[in-house]
Amino acid sequence: MDIQQTYALSSVTDSYNNESILPPSLFSLESTINLSSKLTNNSSYEKDSLLDEQFRFEKQIAHESSIKTQNSFITTYTSLQTILSQTQLKLATIFLQETEYLKFREQQLEYEEQSLSKRMIKIENIQNERKQIENDFNKIKDRLEMAVIQLTKFQIDGVEILQKLFNKSHQIDEQLSGLICQCVASLNRSQTIIHSKINEFSQKSNHIQSELTNRQVIMRNTQLSITLILELVNTLNQFNVQHSQDITMTTINFEKQYQQFINTSEMTKNNLDINKEMNEIHILEKEKIQLEEELLEQTILLENIHTIIGKVIIR
Repeated sequence: MDIQQTYALSSVTDSYNNESILPPSLFSLESTINLSSKLTNNSSYEKDSLLDEQFRFEKQIAHESSIKTQNSFITTYTSLQTILSQTQLKLATIFLQETEYLKFREQQLEYEEQSLSKRMIKIENIQNERKQIENDFNKIKDRLEMAVIQLTKFQIDGVEILQKLFNKSHQIDEQLSGLICQCVASLNRSQTIIHSKINEFSQKSNHIQSELTNRQVIMRNTQLSITLILELVNTLNQFNVQHSQDITMTTINFEKQYQQFINTSEMTKNNLDINKEMNEIHILEKEKIQLEEELLEQTILLENIHTIIGKVIIR
């Protein structure tokens, strides 16, 4: 009898334990994490619906659990009054575990509610940021459109400016061509003038040379005349010593010859003004130096014009 009661007690206790313990798959932490991950991946409406479904499901499970527990208590109370004192401790332990589990679930739900509220705040912040980004994008889009309009306008204005610059450069090229032609013509005229001045200078130099030669001949003739007069004077002196009686005639002849010498000297002086000729020679030399300087300046000017024309042609 005791053995049968013990067996019945153990079987009833096991059945009670099996019926009172909640399914681990429904209240485990993994199911909660999976459900929270689903909530984070779905939209706010789906999250609310999942929460409502979870709450209903938990209430239903709690209701079914309470019904099963109540039935178990009734069955146990009616069938096991004799073993109530023995199973009371186990029932208290089970109720304590259930209470602790419910507290844990309540804390977990509060934590999930807090996390959901934080996520809702984050979602609102993200939505605000999205609106701000959209506003910034619209502003950037407007700026880009304005930039495209300004770029198109700048391109059109740039084409017009380039056309004007091309026309101006063409006019400048024409003016430059005219200036080059004028420079070449002036160079030709300068060369002609320089050649004519060189020829004129050569002619003047030849003329001066011939004049100098003539004056040298005249001076030599004058020197010969003076030498001849001196010889005559010496001869007269000798005649005076040797023939004193003929001194009067010699004096007359000397006076005649002296008069001729004076006349010849005056004619030579009239024909040859040495100072004047020397001044003319100096003037001609100055003109020669001046012409050489002008020729050098014209040559430097021609070289500079040639260099400028070369640079212009290279450009």
